[in-house]
Amino acid sequence: SSHMIQGGWPFKFSPTKPTSTVGAMETLIFVDVDGVLNVGVDDNGNAPVAFNQANLRLAIELEGQNNPLAERILEVACMEVEGEHATYEKFLAGPGDLSQVLVGRLAQLIGQAGSSSSIVLSSSWRKPTHAEKVQTLETCIGRHLGRPFRFDDRTSLREEGGGAMDRLEVLGDYIQAVCRKRRGSDLNLRILVLEDFCITPLNGLKCQGVSICSCEAAERYLLSRAGDSPAVSVRIIHSYDKWITDEGQTVAVGTGLTMKHFSRALQFLDGAWETHAEKGGDGHTLHGRSRLPESSSGVGRIKPSFMGWALKYVRSH
Repeated sequence: SSHMIQGGWPFKFSPTKPTSTVGAMETLIFVDVDGVLNVGVDDNGNAPVAFNQANLRLAIELEGQNNPLAERILEVACMEVEGEHATYEKFLAGPGDLSQVLVGRLAQLIGQAGSSSSIVLSSSWRKPTHAEKVQTLETCIGRHLGRPFRFDDRTSLREEGGGAMDRLEVLGDYIQAVCRKRRGSDLNLRILVLEDFCITPLNGLKCQGVSICSCEAAERYLLSRAGDSPAVSVRIIHSYDKWITDEGQTVAVGTGLTMKHFSRALQFLDGAWETHAEKGGDGHTLHGRSRLPESSSGVGRIKPSFMGWALKYVRSH
């Protein structure tokens, strides 16, 4: 069956039960790459475009030539990111389409997850054609971690032609298989999903007949795939944003692990839960509420003169 998960039980923990299971925790992190470890720019029905050095240079050359994609890329470069005190240029990807700032943040999350964790590649990069890119990514993560790193597993190679909801279903398949294998385990399982869902807003969608009208609804769907497995919590970090330019053009992006998203992921791994779906020991779904105040930092747009910005860009690269 295409729904079967390949490979064995990926967690790296001792099979012997600890003497005390109070607070004992396993962590599963699903890693998307495009729109999480780089910024992706939606191209109106075409494949998203990476916000990288080569594409930004090209957009600068095409400025004023009525090229909508170039204009969107330049808009992204000028947009201030909440919590960063910088524009998206801070996350500009180099060769290999990786932002070192964002890869560094993923490495911090992996470090925070601890040794009883499994890091699963759920990106389209899991396809064999991208093996070399994945090796580069693993080397980069390892450099940030200060130790060798390899993904513990990959989600199934099922086609995801249906976009965001196909991706959600594949994640659900994997969670279902993991939870079947861990039946009888006394350990809590927390599941962190880092995903831009193909630069798609989570509203007005359906996954296996289930209405997905919010990030919380997607979390509840994944939790339902855990079956009757107790003590499971799920948080989706949906790295997506959209805005309308002064000229009326819509810009949609896979934002990458911005500070806002990174902080929410870190809070989840620290146990400071907020709006994630969770199953109690009795199997009932609980809905977490924040123990931490929301950041009140506002979002604005930096609009320097283009020439001044371009010169700043040239000087800093």
